[in-house]
Parts: sequence; structure tokens; C-alpha cells
Amino acid sequence: MSNVATTYPVVSYPCQVVKFAPLSNGSFDTDTFDIELQSPAGTELNYHAGQYLQLDLDVNGDGQLQTLSYTIASSPDSENPRRLQLFIQNGSEFADKVLNCLSQHLENQTPLNVTLAMGKAFLQTDLAQPHLLIAAGSGISKIKSITEEILRRKPDAEVSIYWSNKHSEEFYLLEQFQTWADQNVNLSFTPILESPDDNWNGRTGYIYKVVSEDCDALGDTQIYLCGSPNMVYGTLDQLESKGLKEENCYSDVFEFAPRGQISAS
Repeated sequence: MSNVATTYPVVSYPCQVVKFAPLSNGSFDTDTFDIELQSPAGTELNYHAGQYLQLDLDVNGDGQLQTLSYTIASSPDSENPRRLQLFIQNGSEFADKVLNCLSQHLENQTPLNVTLAMGKAFLQTDLAQPHLLIAAGSGISKIKSITEEILRRKPDAEVSIYWSNKHSEEFYLLEQFQTWADQNVNLSFTPILESPDDNWNGRTGYIYKVVSEDCDALGDTQIYLCGSPNMVYGTLDQLESKGLKEENCYSDVFEFAPRGQISAS
């Protein structure tokens, strides 16, 4: 893996929640929410596309702050250097508490502590090489940030994006990625539903199988993956026959769940 010389110090800011909006038409209990944070006037947020941040939130309302990590869904923007975007999916009791807590910060206009930026699997590769971006579920936040940055730096870069979900209503960024694919001749986007569905006309099956069907030679391809450890390592193993080189692969999983810590199951 290559190294980027520029590294940023980890810094904390008191940020305001300035946007809290659903991304799809589901109920509050199942929807994914677009959360926008803003740092104080006069500040500039320094991070690389694909990194994550930490929020300090009083999730249980008991005065005890919990530190939670979320991928930054926005890419660095010199025109709006105070902006951070997160996508947070509901669907559990804890996620419901987190979202309610953020909603209260917006309603009461109270700041929360945000620390950034962390993670080594950020965009750091030569954009003259082909790029393969793979996401499962909410891992699309990282891929969105990286895609935005690639298009900003090199709009004609060769980029193939694959996004897998269990349910069709979870493709809350479908239109955005399809627009990018329509507007950039060298960018392709393939949404994948894990199981066949009568209401789904796209590709189905395991993400590695779909990628394998489309890609013959991955020897020079730079690959970014975001998903569970089993998805990431399973995909790497299955694509090895296509020439994939693990030294060309980047994922947060390599840091928080090294292969030796993953069970055979």
C-alpha cells in the first residue's frame, strides 16, 4: 500500500447540527438520515476522503457521553470547509436513541463535540490506475466520499462502483450514483440486491460474484472496500483468481479486524 505524505492532526470541534433529513420514504424506525454538521466560523476541517470521525453524545440522556464513530460521507470541500455529512441508518433501539439525540441538538441549537479525522483507508492512490469501489449496506458513505473526491481531481478516471444491499429500499443514493455514471463516461455503477425480488430489475447475488462476472484482470486495479470483515476478506479471497493484489486494497477492516482476529465462519 502506498503512503500519503500529508497527514492531519486529530482535532476536536464543537459542531452544530444544521440538517437532519430522511434519505428515503421509509418510517423513522427504518429510514436512513442525512445529518449535516458545521464547525465554528473561522475553522477549516482537514480530512481525507474516506476517513471517519467520532461524536460525543449523551445517548441515554443520563449525562454520560458516549464516543461513536461514523464515516464522513462528504468529501473535503474548499468552498465549504466547515461542512461534514453523515448518513445514519435507523433500525435498532440504539440507532433510534442516537438519531433522537442528534435531532434534539438541532432543535435546541446546542453544539456537540466532533473529533476528526481517523482511518488509514482514505483515497491515496494514483488515479491514472483503474479503481474498484465496493460497498455493502451503509458502507456506501465511504464510497460516496471517495467518489466525489475522484471526480473532483480526475473526472475521466476509470472507476467501477458496486453497492450491495439486502432490500431494494436501502438504495437511498441510487439516483446520485446513477447520475454520476451518466455524466462520466469512465465511471460505472452497479447496484446489487442480495436475493432476487419481483420488484427488482437489477443484478442479484453475492457482490464478489457480480464483480467477478464483470472484471477479468484486477492486477493493476486499486480497490477500496467498505463492509463487514467477512464481506471484505471474503471478497478479497474470491477475487484473487482475477489477479487482485491485497497490497492494492484499502479498507478500515484491516485496522479494526485483522485477518487473524476473524473466525473461520
